[in-house]
Amino acid sequence: MEYLVTAEEARNIDKYTIENADVPSLVLMERAALAVAENAAALAEEAFGPGARETARVISVCGSGNNGGDGIAAARILFIRGWNSCIYLAGDAEKMSEDCRKQFEIAQNMKVPVLESYEAGRGDVLIDAVFGTGLTRDIGGKYAAEIEKINHARESGARICAVDMPSGVHTDTGRVMGNAVKADVTVTFGYRKTGQIFYPGASLCGRTVCAEIGFSPEASEKAGLKFMTYRDEDISRIPERRPDSHKGSCGKVLVIAGSKNMAGAAYLSAKAAYRTGCGLVTVYTPESNRVILQELVPEAVMKTYEDGGSDFTGLETLIAEVSAVVLGPGLGTSLTSRELVKKVLLISTGKIIIDADALNIISEDTGILSDCRAEIAVTPHKKELSRLTGIPVSELDSDLPGTCEEFSRKYNVILAAKDARTLVTDAGGAVYINSSGNSGMSTGGSGDVLTGIIAGLAAMGADLPEAVRLGVFIHGKVGDAAARRLGEYSMTSGDILDALPEVFSLRRN
Repeated sequence: MEYLVTAEEARNIDKYTIENADVPSLVLMERAALAVAENAAALAEEAFGPGARETARVISVCGSGNNGGDGIAAARILFIRGWNSCIYLAGDAEKMSEDCRKQFEIAQNMKVPVLESYEAGRGDVLIDAVFGTGLTRDIGGKYAAEIEKINHARESGARICAVDMPSGVHTDTGRVMGNAVKADVTVTFGYRKTGQIFYPGASLCGRTVCAEIGFSPEASEKAGLKFMTYRDEDISRIPERRPDSHKGSCGKVLVIAGSKNMAGAAYLSAKAAYRTGCGLVTVYTPESNRVILQELVPEAVMKTYEDGGSDFTGLETLIAEVSAVVLGPGLGTSLTSRELVKKVLLISTGKIIIDADALNIISEDTGILSDCRAEIAVTPHKKELSRLTGIPVSELDSDLPGTCEEFSRKYNVILAAKDARTLVTDAGGAVYINSSGNSGMSTGGSGDVLTGIIAGLAAMGADLPEAVRLGVFIHGKVGDAAARRLGEYSMTSGDILDALPEVFSLRRN
């Protein structure tokens, strides 16, 4: 697991290290500059060959804050190491921070060239040190022109190494603040920033390098970090299957899904639960789906109710016998479906993963979530989240984490807001930002596979918040595996389903 930080948390970690661990701010700046210098040099050699030290020019474009101080120090380090390195002051020299001014004085003492202007193109590496993590308002005027100049240089063949954040990208949200640098490499310090994970920030950072510069370990504890993401090693979080296990001990899932002519969603959820390791899956669906589902997933137990009917006899017993319930994929919003959703929420006391049509039904009266005694996870996409919260889709991105946190607290649910970077919140305050997956997963049925994965993990013993976080991560990794084989244009939800064994085989006991 990897913690991510916001701009405020980054400032607090920096401040605590300086004030409580007695690490001078210039020491932290020097370490940051060293990391930037090394990565800028590596970028030059990667782009222009092993002789780049002799042929390439490194221009550090610096603002007047501490980010500019990092850039000035990086230019000085490269200059001392024999690179053709120079400084261009994009910021106001009269408004330099104390540490930035000190670094500029040192650079002048070392005779590092300072440019009045520059034109850059192929063979140049620009260090973007104009703005760092402190940017809070849209960029305009001369700074917008400086960013345009950096991007134009890149279009002309230069390479860009950003310091901490590409200038113009909001540290918390990844939003473009009027205009933003498109970097090839971003060197950040201590922790990756949430805005480097969210889009469009993620695509503007290029390759992100997280450098350790000596922050106090206690600082992160004091900062109360709540944002996290998973990495490849977290696949080991998948619950273990014991050597002496049987189908009952591996968990049971009930998939309540499908409607007439909509059997595919039930199939994808049920098969995904099995592929995740669940021991037994029961599908509860209209009678019209029986034959096709028995052919598609013969391993599942089939329980049906009459199309358009309201007799759900035996449903309470089915729910009581399983470890997790999937509710909603392909269910439709008919009167029968509405009655079924309400009944499930009324009688359930275990783990429920709610998706698709069940969410649309619940959005008409979200109070039903508060009355439910079960532990609930909801997995809406943006439009479904808009219906649940009453917030227009166009406004959700202004504070998506805050909106999701508030909904989780209000209804005591785990919420997975599905998007290019799926966000998972719970009533306890943890916020998970997923970093796996690709555009090929934007295909019908992908969410049905996700519900099955989450249910399978929950049934095998993962607590529900962990099942949702891990399920979202695995779902993305499986999508990445499918894309490697088929490409992002051609993959389908069935391909995502088929790739599950590849990812699960990576688990190590």
